[in-house]
Amino acid sequence: MLMAAFVASGCWGGAPETLGPRNGNLAPCPGTPNCVHTGLRHPDGTQGFFVRGSIGRRDVMPQIAEIVAGMERTEISTVTGDYLHAEVRSKIFRFVDDLELLLSPSRELIVRSASRVGRGDMGVNAARVEELRRLLAEAEILR
Repeated sequence: MLMAAFVASGCWGGAPETLGPRNGNLAPCPGTPNCVHTGLRHPDGTQGFFVRGSIGRRDVMPQIAEIVAGMERTEISTVTGDYLHAEVRSKIFRFVDDLELLLSPSRELIVRSASRVGRGDMGVNAARVEELRRLLAEAEILR
């Protein structure tokens, strides 16, 4: 019974209060290894995403949103101007990860992918960020 309550809390818990842009960035990752943040280069060595200058600012987020919407088990919650938030559910237990993207004035696309519960994620968030990088590069959005 305790396990069922734990699983339920992870699956249906509300969105964290840390979501959304703050002072031109996204919230930092917690001190756990279940988060990737390209703007703060977390974990160390994480590469940034940079949008091609040939794409108009107004056109960038709709193109990115289309790509994110096509990612497996991903549902977009919010798209406003230069910000996107999506929820990604794990295949078996349906745990929710938050995927956020923010286009900075310098055209850096800040990406943050974080698990809502637990300490580890078995590399899922890092793999998601790299998959997104590949998809955006294939669509010729990144330089």
